[in-house]
Amino acid sequence: MWLEDYVPPDSGEVWPKSSEVSEKFKESVKKSSAWIKRVQKDEQKAKKFDTLLASFLTQIIRNPKYDFLLNDLFKSLDIGYSSNFLLWILSIIYLPISDKIRELSKKEQINFNYVKTFNIISFDDNNLNDSIKNRINLWIEDIVDIISIEYSSLQLKNIKQLLKSKSSFNTLNDFSALVFQFFFKELNINIDISKSTNYTEFILWQVSVKISELNIEEI
Repeated sequence: MWLEDYVPPDSGEVWPKSSEVSEKFKESVKKSSAWIKRVQKDEQKAKKFDTLLASFLTQIIRNPKYDFLLNDLFKSLDIGYSSNFLLWILSIIYLPISDKIRELSKKEQINFNYVKTFNIISFDDNNLNDSIKNRINLWIEDIVDIISIEYSSLQLKNIKQLLKSKSSFNTLNDFSALVFQFFFKELNINIDISKSTNYTEFILWQVSVKISELNIEEI
């Protein structure tokens, strides 16, 4: 539109009144301020678990028996998986993390009383001890709690996207399979990495379904 083509309205009121502009501006600032506060609150929730992860990682790194996990752990962290998600995966082999998760979700701490055999035995799909089954089921239960209690909307959306990506899913599964295999190793049960990978792939798929069912608060 050229300036010559402009024809002013007959009413003579071309511009809105200053009071109208002021009210619209105030409303815009109010909405913007509320959004900023919600984002800051969301970020604070995320940082809470970042601090927890840093604290537990310090303990884990000091123990040489966990060295083999660190490379895959940091790969998962680098591609964007959140601290609370990675804390959950580690919780099956590091009970203090599980205790903290269940404290936050106001649940009883896990009493895992499996007595391992003196000799190493092979993993048997059809003859898995009930105590071990229960421990794994509680582990899956914990992930739903840790991502739904005081969750970060931004991080939860990001997890959903990462789990949909084949490459990022596989990166997480590589880490999870090592953790799962180590869990059984500590019980004197030998499970090969291929079978462990199949199990964790199924578990992560279940977790992905549970996450997709969560209603995420919009920011």
